[in-house]
Amino acid sequence: MLQVFSTRTDKPHAYGYGDIRSPVFTPYEFSISPDGKNWTSCFDVPTLDGVYCTVPPDVQPATRTNNLRKVGLQDGSQLLSTTYDTRDFTMSMMYSGVSETDAMLEYDALQQFLISREAYWICFSNWPHRMYYVVAKMDKPTYSNEKNWTCNVTFTDLYGLSRSIGTSQDYPDDVWGVGNDMPEGVDPQYTFTTNTFSVYNLGNVLIDPDRRGHPLKIILDGHSDGNLNITNKTTGDAITRAGMETNGKSANSSFDGQFVIDGVRETLNGKSDTMNCTPDTLTLQIGKNDFQIDNFKGTIKFDFPMWWFS
Repeated sequence: MLQVFSTRTDKPHAYGYGDIRSPVFTPYEFSISPDGKNWTSCFDVPTLDGVYCTVPPDVQPATRTNNLRKVGLQDGSQLLSTTYDTRDFTMSMMYSGVSETDAMLEYDALQQFLISREAYWICFSNWPHRMYYVVAKMDKPTYSNEKNWTCNVTFTDLYGLSRSIGTSQDYPDDVWGVGNDMPEGVDPQYTFTTNTFSVYNLGNVLIDPDRRGHPLKIILDGHSDGNLNITNKTTGDAITRAGMETNGKSANSSFDGQFVIDGVRETLNGKSDTMNCTPDTLTLQIGKNDFQIDNFKGTIKFDFPMWWFS
């Protein structure tokens, strides 16, 4: 299980009886990561002591862009495709210090933590099972006096969608969460030893490695006598490893070891194997996907993150 937030047992919280050091409210925690795996919490940065998030981002609407085509004199337009565009969301920060210099240093510390030339992942404690790929822009601080300030931080969500903290191989850890569309009465599995099974895409969008660039890795460890075929009967997608043709004849396509489909690329035992496979791409429809695997014995794993609108 990934450790996203601080493990401190003394996290900032609303003050109690006789407590004069704690804030009058319980601050929201947020963490950032360059790769979605190694996280740094705002509560674990010593220079941010006393810098608190008072209002985290709310549930975000998806921003859809439509690609339309006008056809002759027909009324209206035809919808050719859609994409989810970038979007902005804001959190509010505050600091109450002991001097003007102290307040200035804390604002600069917050800027050093959040501002970067490179995009990064961010996760908020009020929506802890989802992360966003963002760049940040900070407003100028608004001072109520020389030692107290507030400011807003605006994040541009570059994907326009939220992503699960973990992947299907981490389920339910780092995937399960409120509003994550868990099927009722079903415990989704993502590792199989049978040749017919169902894979659940719990997100709000089709998983499409080719056109949308979504990560999707399928790992097969075992043996095939040849002509391995993987079919998603729900979408109609299929990939066959028939072997490369030479002089009109296909080579022996049997194998022992690990065959991996990583998006649009296939490998066998760590070496490129795309030339031995049909030029097709597997996708995952929203919800249940029924799979059929032919001519293979072993273990099949599906490894992919979930994507949601909010």
